[in-house]
Amino acid sequence: MKDLHQNSKHLPFQDDIFDITAGFKHYEVVDNSFFDGKNKEFNHLIFILEGKLNVCYNEYLNNNINEMHFFLIPKSSEISIKALSPCKLIICSFNSLKIILTKVSQNYWNSDSKEEYIFRPLPIHYALRDFLHQMVRYIKNGMDSHLMDEIKFLELFLLLKKYYSKEEMSNLFHPILGKLPGFKDKILQNYKNANNVDELAKLVGMGRTNFDIKFKTEFGMPPLQWMLKQKAKFVCFSMSEPGNTLSDIMQKYNFNSPTHLNRFCKQQFGCTPSELMKRLGEKE
Repeated sequence: MKDLHQNSKHLPFQDDIFDITAGFKHYEVVDNSFFDGKNKEFNHLIFILEGKLNVCYNEYLNNNINEMHFFLIPKSSEISIKALSPCKLIICSFNSLKIILTKVSQNYWNSDSKEEYIFRPLPIHYALRDFLHQMVRYIKNGMDSHLMDEIKFLELFLLLKKYYSKEEMSNLFHPILGKLPGFKDKILQNYKNANNVDELAKLVGMGRTNFDIKFKTEFGMPPLQWMLKQKAKFVCFSMSEPGNTLSDIMQKYNFNSPTHLNRFCKQQFGCTPSELMKRLGEKE
């Protein structure tokens, strides 16, 4: 069992001007378990060259994804990714898209926050397939360097821009791109460390009034409502994981009593915690 965050600690490309960390890794997976845990600091584009994965992240549970498809796992996600067959993967991990927005047509990548996000893997275009197989050869031959990763990171996004529609890219990157440059990324980086809205505003270095205005512009709802929705996603994810108990959920997400958890579930899901856990178990 491996952890996405751990595998991304020593990514080679770091751009001081844009504060970017990015890099590529190649994996050959032969067992039934691959990634499991929290994905806090990095976004991951996962390309399945061979095999089949079962992907759960946040509220998107039990997605079986076939070879020659790719998808995005945003930072600060709860994730569980398991190999359903022997797999060969390329994973591009990055902490920000600032350099892409600056160098590869910012308007193309802007996300329309009004559109509803759908977790939808995309097929790997033949030109992208050639690029990925080339990356496998480079990695296996030890041709990884700061400059190589910078060039290939930019090349990847030039290929995405060339061979995929704006609508496909807008949906793919919807979780990490928004209207206000850098604001959404700061929120995703910090909100799990905040117990309330005031703490989150301080973590992103803003006064509360200005923070509330920017937040509503970016996310279309007040920050408290959004934070509760994120917590609901994580509660849903953990309840779907085999072996977790209601006591585990209470401890993990700081519910101070069964009554607190019960009230939260009724507000967010319209049912009790036990009913929710049963409902999620039936979807297995």
